[in-house]
Amino acid sequence: MPMRDKLIDLFKTSALIQGAMALAGFGVICYLAIVGRPVPEILAAIVGTIVGYYFGTKTRQET
Repeated sequence: MPMRDKLIDLFKTSALIQGAMALAGFGVICYLAIVGRPVPEILAAIVGTIVGYYFGTKTRQET
């Protein structure tokens, strides 16, 4: 399967979008922690939900 078809399939299943959102959110939280700024509770809750959903769908797909 060519790389283009794989990317299209990932967009169709939204796996690529979910992964990018999870990494971006986690990166923002890490950045805030590194520069010594407090992480807003709402941001932590949103990122936790996104990461939990992302890994939850990965577990569900494997079984």
